[in-house]
Amino acid sequence: MNTIKQINYAKISSVPVSAATCFTWHAAKGAFARLNPPFAPVQILEEPDELKAGAEVLIKVPTPFPFFEIKWRLTHPEYVEGQYFRDTQIKGPFKSWEHTHNFKEIDSTNSEMEDVLKFSLPFGILGKLFGAPIVKKQLSALFNYRHSILKMDMETLKSNNEPLHILIAGSSGLIGTALTPYFTTQGHKVTQLLRSEGEKSEGLEYWDYENQTTTINSNQTFDVIIHLGGVNLAGGKWTNKRKTQMLKSRTESTSFLSEIITGLKTEPKVFLCASAVGIYGTTDSDPREEDSPKGDLYSSMIVAEWEKATKRVSDAGIRVVNLRFGMVLSPLGGALKKFLLPAKMGVGGKLGNGRNLISWISMEDVLGVVTHSINNEQVVGPLNVVANDMYSNKGLIKTICKVLKRPCLFPVPALILIALFGKQMAKETIFVNTSVSNEKLIKSGYEFKLPELEGALRHMLGKV
Repeated sequence: MNTIKQINYAKISSVPVSAATCFTWHAAKGAFARLNPPFAPVQILEEPDELKAGAEVLIKVPTPFPFFEIKWRLTHPEYVEGQYFRDTQIKGPFKSWEHTHNFKEIDSTNSEMEDVLKFSLPFGILGKLFGAPIVKKQLSALFNYRHSILKMDMETLKSNNEPLHILIAGSSGLIGTALTPYFTTQGHKVTQLLRSEGEKSEGLEYWDYENQTTTINSNQTFDVIIHLGGVNLAGGKWTNKRKTQMLKSRTESTSFLSEIITGLKTEPKVFLCASAVGIYGTTDSDPREEDSPKGDLYSSMIVAEWEKATKRVSDAGIRVVNLRFGMVLSPLGGALKKFLLPAKMGVGGKLGNGRNLISWISMEDVLGVVTHSINNEQVVGPLNVVANDMYSNKGLIKTICKVLKRPCLFPVPALILIALFGKQMAKETIFVNTSVSNEKLIKSGYEFKLPELEGALRHMLGKV
């Protein structure tokens, strides 16, 4: 007789939308990806086009051990629209697993969403004694994150005006991979503009800006077009060849996309093009605003030319927003991913003298500012996308270590960083001082989701 009882876990949250709306959000394509935590992301190998009884999903779960992976296949045996759906394990790491998503109406504009889990672990009593505390801690971090995302997205959803058709170039990058499921769960249609060759199909278009070819034709209609492409400035040493790639991947792609946009018979309502606070170069402590002079660094020239390439679209009378991103914080990529490994190992520390200022922005607020820029017709031209407060690189890394409960005692000398990355790259990406104002963004009515650095890091690292 099996005497090992199931382990129970539950999490409930109130949300400012109806139960039907909350259910529809969960049932939308991309919901699983939207709820995928960046501090312990699973890889989605198979996903159904729609949530329904009998649908299956296959995911790959990360483990602490290299070259060892766990595949987890789940099915949805029960589905009652607007009320609940349940997923159970077909094959995976648990002895048994049942997860019920309940949606309870409070009134026409408010509801409760509850996750109820029942599971058992392998290895009998040993699994329960030693594994259960670890699993419950992981589940607590996971569902705290998921419910935080749910609340933020429901706030956005309740003020959405209408479903949009959004074309995204650069959808495979750090920001693009976050934007796609965010938009689809908000009820928008997303078409990805990809550089690789392929057959034109639903949700996919192709282009080659170097050879000036695309599958898009002038009769197609897009409400919003977003361009996020460009070779990563921090992706390798700045050889002459790479510097040319960094420039051309931005200017030539934007010029060709601008040509595509102005050739459409139906104009989009807005063109959002990525940019960067690097346009200001190395600044003093006085925060730079959108009309401040451009810097004299090579990266400043790249960004200035990048923005100039959108002029054809604005000259055609189409609203253009140049999103001047600060350091985008996400454990999945960019600077934060590089900072995390030494910090987790207890050997984190300032870079160089640690005094250069960093203007940062959380990924959740990147998504928020993009939505705000789409919906607010008063937002035009360059826009600094940064949080309220700036941190020195020493202060940023110290806060990361604090959240991870690790020491911050091992500075990296400037000479080592210069030897690793080259003098110019180190100067323009690691030691650059970026003091930037977000006054234009605030005056346009944007309200930050994660305004403080420590709170933002706790959210994205599962340390709430």
